[in-house]
Amino acid sequence: MASVRGRHRQLSLWGAFATGTTLGGAATGAALGVLAGLVSPVPPQVRLVLLALLVAALVALDVLSARLPLPQRSTLIPQEVFHRGMARGGLRFGLEYGCGWRTLVPSATAYLAAVFVLLVVPPWWVAVVLGAAFGLSRSWAVLLWIVLGAPGWQAFLAGHSRLLERAGSVLAGVLLLAAAWARLGG
Repeated sequence: MASVRGRHRQLSLWGAFATGTTLGGAATGAALGVLAGLVSPVPPQVRLVLLALLVAALVALDVLSARLPLPQRSTLIPQEVFHRGMARGGLRFGLEYGCGWRTLVPSATAYLAAVFVLLVVPPWWVAVVLGAAFGLSRSWAVLLWIVLGAPGWQAFLAGHSRLLERAGSVLAGVLLLAAAWARLGG
């Protein structure tokens, strides 16, 4: 019975964290959507070529580097965010973590999505949804840890995280270029 209550408590705290990461990502998506308006006067063909070059460069950099050498904050979010309680702290931590610029970003995928929004100039709500999806995805590892919690899963992830990050960047690059082509090139 205690383990069921413990798991329920963990899932509840994850809910606060996931809400925070989703809102943080959505805020970044909205900001990028607004900034994309500044790029909208550039002809679509120029933006598509620039996007293709940047995607190729970012994916190559991610695949060929041991650690991602892109601008990012390398410090951790301070533990003080939890001083007012775990649920409130989880929400605040999630907001900061989900925005994508407050702490470490281990793969180029976030940069790929940002460049996509800036150069494709999608409708504002698409930028917000992309940001929210990024933010929510940052909470999944915690959910998997709660649900699976098995040491074997954690060991697998620890041994393969860089490979998974690189594969995610390649997949994101291909998908984003296809979406950009459909919007700008067709």
